[in-house]
Amino acid sequence: MKILTYGDLDSKDGLVPILDHAFNWIFNQKQSDDFIRIDPRLKNGPVSFCAVENGKTIGHVGVMDLTTRTLNGNIEYVGELCGVATLPGHTRKGVCTALMEKAHEYFTEKHYRFAFLSTSPALIAHSFYENLGYVDLVEYPSAYKAFHNKKPKKSKKEKATGFNPQKILRIYNEFTKERTGFVVRDKAHLNMLRKIEGIKSKQCITDRDGYVVFREDKTGTWIRELVALNQEQMYALLETIEERTRGPVYDRAVLDTKLLRVYESRGYMILHRGYSVMMFKPLAAAASFKQTYGDRFYLNRLDTF
Repeated sequence: MKILTYGDLDSKDGLVPILDHAFNWIFNQKQSDDFIRIDPRLKNGPVSFCAVENGKTIGHVGVMDLTTRTLNGNIEYVGELCGVATLPGHTRKGVCTALMEKAHEYFTEKHYRFAFLSTSPALIAHSFYENLGYVDLVEYPSAYKAFHNKKPKKSKKEKATGFNPQKILRIYNEFTKERTGFVVRDKAHLNMLRKIEGIKSKQCITDRDGYVVFREDKTGTWIRELVALNQEQMYALLETIEERTRGPVYDRAVLDTKLLRVYESRGYMILHRGYSVMMFKPLAAAASFKQTYGDRFYLNRLDTF
């Protein structure tokens, strides 16, 4: 077995069954290459490491270079892992362990002190990551409520708001100014998220002190990110979403405690222990997460991975 970078693969076609089987990701090379060109988290690195045996891709781990804000306000780069998978028939042979070690080696060479990943505590992978030195950082509470609106409302004012990068960035930066972690955004980063996440103007409502990014279809509405500077604004944005939905409203990652209380007050079902958890691993002996980020570590829905 040998380990190659994404760029060194003779063919990317072998990634299709691996990512589809493990994550139900439909791998499209052209789309992926387009994302790599516009995503600063990918374009300066190897993108992923792949295990190859007899010309066949049998394992994969994606790597990203992420930006964080530390407790003293400095910028610190960290590593992120995603898409860790082994082709069926090649499990329990040390493939993923070798790929993870290669990723950690890459991060260490770049002098990163921490690596992050997201998984589910319900998966056997969680124990695998613990054995590699990863520790739970934060679970993602979630909120759900069913609605039965026969004629969803859409106001003219709401349609006029749309995706306003300058206003959204002002609100977001004000909201996260006292927080550490994955809270570093500028206009270029916001526009990158818009392209990568496929956010359309009609999927964003922006008000004076808050905004909500969402996706909706005939089955219901998924809130992708709701940020507001006060609870009054949270109530107003949520009420607008509720009036227009055709079914359930669900938010799968509620990491703001004030927003979680708003959901609770409006009768949402809350899962405080979510299906997803973020884990981290110190890559250097002297790396102290507590001293680096304190108790203010934060990330929002669009920054989860």
